[in-house]
Amino acid sequence: MVIHHDLNQLNTSNRQAGIQKELKKFQLMHGVPNKVVFDRLPSNLQMQLVERTKKVGARYVVGALYGDMESSIYEFDKRTEYIKFNSSMYIFLQKYRQIVTHLTNYHLAKFLEKHNDKNKLEDVLLKVENISKRESLHAFYNILWKYETKECFYCGKVLSDKRIATHVDHFIPWSYIQSDNMWNLVLSCQSCNTKKSNKLAKSLYLEKMFVRNENLKLTAVHNDVNYYSERKLEALYEYAGMNGYVENWSP
Repeated sequence: MVIHHDLNQLNTSNRQAGIQKELKKFQLMHGVPNKVVFDRLPSNLQMQLVERTKKVGARYVVGALYGDMESSIYEFDKRTEYIKFNSSMYIFLQKYRQIVTHLTNYHLAKFLEKHNDKNKLEDVLLKVENISKRESLHAFYNILWKYETKECFYCGKVLSDKRIATHVDHFIPWSYIQSDNMWNLVLSCQSCNTKKSNKLAKSLYLEKMFVRNENLKLTAVHNDVNYYSERKLEALYEYAGMNGYVENWSP
C-alpha cells in the first residue's frame, strides 16, 4: 500500500512511519517502479528489504505492541531475533481468524480514510481486503507432479499431463490460511477443484493427507515439510470448520 498506492501509515499527514520511510528510501535507491510487487523483485533485493524493514520493525513495532498488549500476545528477544506466540493467544487467533481478519481490515480501512488524501483512496476497501494475493502455484505443481501419483487426490481419476486440466488445490482453503504450503497442496482434476472451491473436504481426506505428507517428508523436496506436523494440520482443519467452512465436501 505504501509503494503501489502512496498511502500514509501514520496518524499525521506531515510525517511518515519508520517502515514507510524505509520502503520509500529503498524504492528510490534501487529505482523500483510503483507497480512491481515484492515477489517480483530479484531475490537479493528481497533479502535486503527484509533486513532493512526487520530492523525498523524490531525497534518501533515488536516492543511497542508487546507493551501495549501487556505481553499477552507473544514473547520476544531482539538480540537473538526470537519471537513466539503465547499458546492461548495462538489458539484464539486461529479459532476466530475470520472475525479478526475482517475487524482488522475494517479498522485499517477507517484509519487510511482518516489520514490520507481521498483521491488516493479509490477502492481502498477492496485493496485492503485483497492485500494478500494468491501467487502462481506452478513451481508446486512441478514438484507434486514429479513425486505424487498421477491421480486426483479426491476422486482418484487419472490426471492429464496437460497443465490446464490438472490443478493444484489447497486442501484447507487458501482463504483461511492465505499462504501456499507444500503440506497443504494436492494435485486435483479440474472438476474436483472447481466443485470443492472454498469448502473443506470430508475428514477421511484429512487422514489421507496425513499419509501423503509423511511420504512427502521422506523425499525432503521442499523446506515447508520441515515445519509440518499432523497436529498442526489437524488443528487448522478444526479451526477452519469453526470459522464457517463447510466440512463435508466430497466428489
